[in-house]
Amino acid sequence: MDNTIEKIVENVLIQNRIRNYNKKDLELQLQIHPNYPSFQSITDTLDYFSIDNIAVEVPIDALDQLPNSFISLIKTDGIEEIVTVNKKNNFINLKHSSLKKKKLSLNEFKEIWVPKVIAVEYNTKHSVVSNTSIIQNILFTGLFISLIFILIEKSWGVNQILFLLLSLAGVVFSFFAVRESLGIQSQTIHQFCTSIGNTNCGDVINNNSGILFKNFSLADAGMAFFGSITLYQIFYGYSNVLLISSLAGIPFILYSIYSQAFIIKKWCVICLGIASISLTLAGIAILNFPFDLDFSKTIPSFIMVSSLFTLAYLYSKEKIKDNNLFKSENLKLNQFKRDEEIYTYLMNTSEKIKETITIPNEIILGNPNATFKITSITNPMCGHCKKAFKAYTRVIRSMGDQLKIVIRLSVNTDDLDNKSTQIALKLLEIYHEQGTNKFIDAYTDWFTDKAHSKWLKEHGLPKNNLNDLDILKNQSEWAKANQLYYTPTSIIGNTIYPQKYGYDEFFHFISVMIEKKSNYILEENEQPIEI
Repeated sequence: MDNTIEKIVENVLIQNRIRNYNKKDLELQLQIHPNYPSFQSITDTLDYFSIDNIAVEVPIDALDQLPNSFISLIKTDGIEEIVTVNKKNNFINLKHSSLKKKKLSLNEFKEIWVPKVIAVEYNTKHSVVSNTSIIQNILFTGLFISLIFILIEKSWGVNQILFLLLSLAGVVFSFFAVRESLGIQSQTIHQFCTSIGNTNCGDVINNNSGILFKNFSLADAGMAFFGSITLYQIFYGYSNVLLISSLAGIPFILYSIYSQAFIIKKWCVICLGIASISLTLAGIAILNFPFDLDFSKTIPSFIMVSSLFTLAYLYSKEKIKDNNLFKSENLKLNQFKRDEEIYTYLMNTSEKIKETITIPNEIILGNPNATFKITSITNPMCGHCKKAFKAYTRVIRSMGDQLKIVIRLSVNTDDLDNKSTQIALKLLEIYHEQGTNKFIDAYTDWFTDKAHSKWLKEHGLPKNNLNDLDILKNQSEWAKANQLYYTPTSIIGNTIYPQKYGYDEFFHFISVMIEKKSNYILEENEQPIEI
């Protein structure tokens, strides 16, 4: 089913208490990988987020030495499948698997196990950073507490509680029906919907016979119906207006059953669940309420609640549809952008620089002896340089032993009081005196908020070392000689990284080029500039 690989990776990260990633970005990076879905797409994505991982093939008997949660392969009926493996109490729990039996003994698991493993390092820190903002947590807490007080203040009998619980159950079933109509699939729901005879929820829910009006289907009607009566009970209590609303749903239920039986000739378990709940609600209402309605009080209140809920629901649904469409188009665009043939063509036609000389004592990240070289030109005041430097650090953390990145700072060396010049001099000073990691931390701190006085207060004023100033001057002269006037600029070997690409793709293409670096011959025998 859709999103299985994404859920597999997310599950293992959660089990290992890793939170330093964006969920949507994680899913996107997986889906746009050229080898998706595969082990390589998973490891490359974990590398992209600087999440420590290892992909190995282990002996069968090494199962007890593996972490409690990892990604692996199982083989059933000759087909290999990627799954999440959780070890607990001498049993194996499989998640996101097509197998009906999810809990296996160690011997049962070994019979189907292909011992290829992706494991991530367990986060031993006790604090777990949530992606949910503080204001969201406050609002959800306030909503939960207020609902409790509203429900406690009302007097509830057995029938009232049963009616409310059934209404909530109807909301849940309708929610899954709407998900199916929007193409948001779930492996669990799919198995549930196809487990009995001639059943298929997707075929029934998405059939044209279920469309009542333009952009309004039986699934929408179910959500509007159950959502409205649930909200009405929460705010106005259990009153006889629920009788007419329950009876109003019966024609829709009868039509749904008729279309399944005689038009589509397939059954929908979710739809049958909704029908059963609706008929039960109608039965309870008939037994408990007289046909005596106060049109001046109850009817207007119910119409107001149902109208507000339905309008909010339809608006939210359209936003979800637009978001899904945008996500789909964005996925196609990113897959197109990552096409290696297109990238290779753009690299071959990109501008070449004449001089790839090395400037003594300049900032070099990664392996200084590596033959794969990237030369970067950034300016502390450049807005787009933040993304570029973030991409450089991501590359260094994942494959720093296989390449070197030369950082050149394009600043005005004639004005030592210039903010960018002061920052550049201090960065060189930090690099020479404190090392690579401190330099990366300091430059990252700068790009975080770009508060000049605050940054200098934290890291100190530059000493205006003449050697550091000479480095900046030589870098500036080199840039002018090669007519490199804009930042950020990245030069791979002697070829400028194509401007048509952003730095979101930089990590991917560098990893591809390193794998095929024999095809990218970098210039050697560079002559240093004499200072």
